[in-house]
Amino acid sequence: MLCLPSPVELSSYWETLKEDELFLLQRLKQSEGTVIKSLWTTIQNVLDTKQPPFRIILKSAENLDAGHMVATGDTLKGTEKDWAWIQENLMPGVADLEDMSDKEAFAVSKFQSFVTSEDKDTDEKSNDAKFRAASRSWRQIFHMPEEERLVNFYSCSYHKKLMNQGWMYISVSYLCFYSFVFGVETKVVIELKDIEELAKDKSKRGVVNDAIRIKLRNQAEHVFSNLFHRDESFDLLEHLTNLAMQKLLKNTSTDPAPGLSLQGNIPAMSAVAGTAKALSLGVRPLKQNFEEAKRNARFQAAFNLPTTETLIEEISAVCQIAGTKSSFSGRLSLSDTYLCFISNVKYQCYLVLPFYAIMRVEKINTQMSTIAITVRHQLKLIFQMTSDKTASDKVCNTLRDRLQAHVGLMKQLKPFLATCPSEELLNGKEVVIGGLGLKYGFVDGKRASEKNKLRYWVSYFREFGRNLTLIRLPTFIKLVRIGLPNTLRGEVWEVSCGAIHKRYMHPGYYEKLHQDHAGEVSLSTEEIEKDLNRSLPEYSGYQTEEGINALRRVLYAFSWHEPEIGYCQAMNIVVSVLLIYLTEEQAFWILTILCERMLPGYYSTNMVGAVVDNHVFETLVAKYMPIMAEHFKKYEIQLSVACLPWFLSLYINSISLPYALRIIDCFFMEGPKGIHRWIVAVNYDSGPNTLAYSLAILKINGDAIMKVKDDGELMNVLKAYFATLGEVVQSDEQKAKRNITKFNQLILTAYREFQSVSHELIVDLRKTLQLKVVHGLDLYAKRSVIRNLNHTSRFNKEELLFLCDEFFSVQYYGRQDAQKKSSDRMEYDHFVMFLSRLADWANLKKDADEQQSRLGAEDTVKPIVGSSLLQKIFSTCFDTDGDGFINFQDLVSGLGKLIHSDMMTRMNLFFALHDGDKDDTLVKDEIIQFSESLLFLLRREDGDKHLGCVSGFLNRAFMLNAKNAVVADEAQQKTDADSLAPAVSPSTAPSSAISVNISTFRELVLGDEYLVEYFDKGFPASFVLKEREAVQVTAPPPGKEIAESLWAGGIKWIGAKRGRIPASDGGQKPAEGSGDGSSLLAQTDDEEGEEEEVEEDNEMLDEVDGLMKTSPVVADDALPIATKPELDEATPIGTKLESEDSAPVFSKADTELEILL
Repeated sequence: MLCLPSPVELSSYWETLKEDELFLLQRLKQSEGTVIKSLWTTIQNVLDTKQPPFRIILKSAENLDAGHMVATGDTLKGTEKDWAWIQENLMPGVADLEDMSDKEAFAVSKFQSFVTSEDKDTDEKSNDAKFRAASRSWRQIFHMPEEERLVNFYSCSYHKKLMNQGWMYISVSYLCFYSFVFGVETKVVIELKDIEELAKDKSKRGVVNDAIRIKLRNQAEHVFSNLFHRDESFDLLEHLTNLAMQKLLKNTSTDPAPGLSLQGNIPAMSAVAGTAKALSLGVRPLKQNFEEAKRNARFQAAFNLPTTETLIEEISAVCQIAGTKSSFSGRLSLSDTYLCFISNVKYQCYLVLPFYAIMRVEKINTQMSTIAITVRHQLKLIFQMTSDKTASDKVCNTLRDRLQAHVGLMKQLKPFLATCPSEELLNGKEVVIGGLGLKYGFVDGKRASEKNKLRYWVSYFREFGRNLTLIRLPTFIKLVRIGLPNTLRGEVWEVSCGAIHKRYMHPGYYEKLHQDHAGEVSLSTEEIEKDLNRSLPEYSGYQTEEGINALRRVLYAFSWHEPEIGYCQAMNIVVSVLLIYLTEEQAFWILTILCERMLPGYYSTNMVGAVVDNHVFETLVAKYMPIMAEHFKKYEIQLSVACLPWFLSLYINSISLPYALRIIDCFFMEGPKGIHRWIVAVNYDSGPNTLAYSLAILKINGDAIMKVKDDGELMNVLKAYFATLGEVVQSDEQKAKRNITKFNQLILTAYREFQSVSHELIVDLRKTLQLKVVHGLDLYAKRSVIRNLNHTSRFNKEELLFLCDEFFSVQYYGRQDAQKKSSDRMEYDHFVMFLSRLADWANLKKDADEQQSRLGAEDTVKPIVGSSLLQKIFSTCFDTDGDGFINFQDLVSGLGKLIHSDMMTRMNLFFALHDGDKDDTLVKDEIIQFSESLLFLLRREDGDKHLGCVSGFLNRAFMLNAKNAVVADEAQQKTDADSLAPAVSPSTAPSSAISVNISTFRELVLGDEYLVEYFDKGFPASFVLKEREAVQVTAPPPGKEIAESLWAGGIKWIGAKRGRIPASDGGQKPAEGSGDGSSLLAQTDDEEGEEEEVEEDNEMLDEVDGLMKTSPVVADDALPIATKPELDEATPIGTKLESEDSAPVFSKADTELEILL
C-alpha cells in the first residue's frame, strides 16, 4: 500500500528482491531462532516499531545509505502490484529528467499528492504516518468494518493475571487492546455501548494514579494502566461512551416515534430541529472533531446558545460599561452569531450580544487594542483586549466579518422588539402583549409588591440594557431572587434560558408548523387531547376554549417539531404555567429549550433524564442523611414516588403555585444546575439547585419522616408540609428581627445546609449513574420484546435475552441514518451480520479480509464458494412472507428450525434449501451446490477430513446414479426386446440426467459417518448462544519454541558436518565452481568416512526425536500430528513413513529435514 514518503535508513536487516535506477523492493529478514524471533516481536510491539515484512524504498540522491519509504505490504504479491504501478505510472515521467535529485523530488511530490487524495475520506491522516500505520494495523488485527473510524491510540498496560504492555485503540464504537509478549498474544475488544461504569483509578499496586477501570454490563472488569495521557484518553472514552448511550436509547425502542403521523406521512425534520446533529467528519481526524465538538458544547451551555453555534475566536479582555465606573476582567468570545463576555469572578458580569443588535463599532486606541461597541438601546460597551496585538487584530477582523454577514438580520429587529413587554414599559405604555394572565389575571397579583418590583426593573433596563442587549450583573441576580413582576416574568424567563435568540432566528416557524401539519393525527395528539382538561383546571383561563386551544396548539406544534419525543405527561402542566406569562410562540420556544438542553431526557418516552436524577437524589440522601436512607431501605420506601413528580412538573403540582413560580424564576436564571446537564459546561449559577431544595425538604421534615413505614405515609407527611409553606415560623435568633415563613426557611436551609451540593458533584454523580440507568432501561425494553413473543422455539430465557441483545446490536451498528426507522425489523445484510456473531462459518468479513491481505488492496474480493447458502437460509427459514425483512419473532422461529430440530428434519431442510425448482429432486447442479454449501460450512474445520467427506458424497451420488442408470437401461432393453421395438441410442437415453430424491439424499448423507455426526450435533453446535469473552489470549504450547530451536539447530549441525550446509552460512548452499583444490580433498575425506557419519547422524536423530516426543511440535496449520515412528538403519533419511492406518504421518521437523537433506 502506498504511503507518504518517510525517511528511512537502509540496513542489513532487509534483503533486496528487486531494484532499478530509483527504487528498491525489500523484504525483512526473518530471525533464525524462534525464541529470538519471539523476543524481537515483543520488543517491536512494546515500542511500536513493528515493520511490515515488505517495503518499497525511493533511493536518495545524496545519501546511499538512506531513502524514502513510499510503500509497505504484508504480502509479496500486494507489494509487487505497488511496484508495477510505480513502473507504469511514475517511471515514464521520471525518465525525462536527467538529474538524480530532480527525479527524487519529482517522485516525492507525486507520492504526497496521490496519498493525500486517496486518504482524505478515511481515518488514516495523510499528515501523520504513525497514525496511518496504527489505523491499518488496527483494522487487520481486529477485522473492523470500513465504516468504523479510529479516533486515537495510546500505549498502555492491560491487567489480567499478568500485566501486558501493548496498545489501546479507541474508535467510534469500540475500545480495543493488543499486545504480543514472548509469544503470548492478547486481544481485547470492548463495545462502548456495553460499558456500565467508567472511572479513573490507580494501578493495582496503588502507587500511581495512571489507570482507567471499566466495568461492563456483564460485571466483567478491565483495568488499563501505564497511561501517560490518562486524562486525555479518559475524556475521549467518556465522550464516546455518552454518544453510544444516546444512540442505544434510540435503538432499543421498538415503537414508532410518537409524534409521527398515523397516516404515514413522515415529515422531514426541519433545519432547526433540536435533536443533536451527527458530527460532520470532514477530512480532519476524528479526535480533532470531537475536541471541537466538546469545546462548542461547553461554549453553548455557558451562554445558553443554540446548538448550531460554533466558537470562532476567544481572547482575554476587560469590559467597561460607559457612564459607570464598572469594569470586569474576563473572556471575550465570538461565535457565528454572538459576541459573548463572562467575567473571571463569578456573577460579576455576563453578556450575550447578537451581532444584529450592534449598531456601531469603533477603535478607540489602536495600540492598546481597545474597541467601543454601541448597541441598539444606546448602551455603550468598551472592550480592551489584553492579549498580543496579532491575536487582537484577528479578533477585530473576525468581528468585522461577522457584522457584515448579519446586516440583513437587522431589518427584523424593530418588529421583533415590539413583542417584548420591556419596550412598552420603558416607553410608558401599557403592556398588551403577553400570556393569558393579561386577560384572566395572574396567580400572584399583589399590586403594591408588583409596582415596587417594576420600578426596580425599569431602572435596571435603562442603565444595563434589556431583552437582546441585557447585561447580567449581581443586581440582576438579586432582583430575580426576590421574585419577578408578573408583566416581565415571561420576558425574563425567555432571556435567561436563551429561547429569545431561537425565536428571533426563526420567525414564522411556529405558524408554519401548524400549516404544514394541519389535520394530522398521531399517538401524541391523541394523548394530548386526553390531558387538556386536566392541565391546571383551577385557573380560570383553562376553563375557556381560548386557554384550551392555546395549550393544544403549543403541545401539537412541539410534537411535530420533535416527533421522537412527541408528548409526555407533565409536559402539559409546565406549558399551562408558561402560557399564563407568555405568548404561544414564546412558550413553544421555551419548551424546546427545556427538552433539548435544560431537562434532556425528562419528557422522552422512557424519561431517562428524570430516572437518572432520581438515582442522583437517592445517592445524595445516602451521603448527607445516612440514617434516613437506612430507614427508607429498612421499610422499602421508594423515594421516586415523591421525587419524580417534583422533577417532571418543576414543583408545580406539589406546592402552591406562587411558591412554585419563585423556584421556576431561579431555575431559569441559574440554569440546569439542579437538574443537571448531560454535558459538562461552565455554569453561570448563583444559588441552591433544585436537588438542594429537595434535600432541604427532607431535612426539615426529618422527625416526621423517620416515623413513616410506607410510601403512603411519606406522601402524607410531605403534602401536609407543602400545605403550610405560607405559615410564619420563628427562631430564638429571629424573634427580635422579623417573621419568616416556612418557604423562606426552606430556602435558607437549602443555602446553609447543602452548600456542598455543587454543580461538579451533580455532574460526577450523573456520569456515574447514567450508564447503569441506560442499561437498565435497555434490559427492560428487551425483556418486554421477549415477553411479547408468540412462541420461543425451545430457547430458554438466557438464550432469548442473548439473541435479543445481538438482534439490537446489529441494528445499532448497521443503521447509518440519523432518524430511527423500523428498528424492530432486519434486512438481509444485517441478518448476515447477526448470524456471523453467532456462528463462525457465517463470518464473511473475516474471509474477505484474509483474501484482501493475500491479493492486495487493489484487487476485488471474490465471493466465497458456497456463500449463497446464507441467502437461501434467509429466504427459506426466516423471511417467510418474502418482503425482505424479518422481525425478532421470525428470527427466533428460524433459528429454532436450524438448532432445535432433529437430524432428519435438518437433512430435509438442507434438501429444500438446494431444491431450487421445488420439484422434490436434486439435479446435478443442485447436488454440486449442496457440496459447495458443505465446504462453506466446514471451511474452518481442522484437518482435511471434511474434504474427503464432501468428495465421497459426490462420488457416491454419481456412482449411485450410474448404477440406477445401468439397471434402468437393462430394464429398458428387456422391454424393447419383448416388444420388438428399436433400441434407444445411448445419446438419447434418459439415464444421462442425474436426479436424487429426498430418500436417496438421506441415504447418501447417512452413508458417511462424518456427515451424520455433523448434521446431528456439529451443525447446531456451531451456533454459540452466549456472550463471547472480550479477552482473547493465544499462547504457544509449552516447550514449542525451545523444541523448534533445538530441532532447527540440530538439522543445521548435521548439514554443516556433512558439508552440505556450512555452519557459518545461515543454512545457504555453498558456492559452486570453487577452483580450490582443498575442496576436492575435503570431498574425498567425506566419502571415506561416510559410513561412520551415517551411524552418528542416526544416533543424533534418535536423541532429538526423543526430545520431540516429550515436547511435541505443532505444525503451522494446526493440523493434528501423529507420533513419528522410529527410524531404522534401512530407512533412508527423508522417507515419508506410513502409520498403521496408512495415513501419511508428517511433522514440521520431517518436512524441514526432507527439504534440507
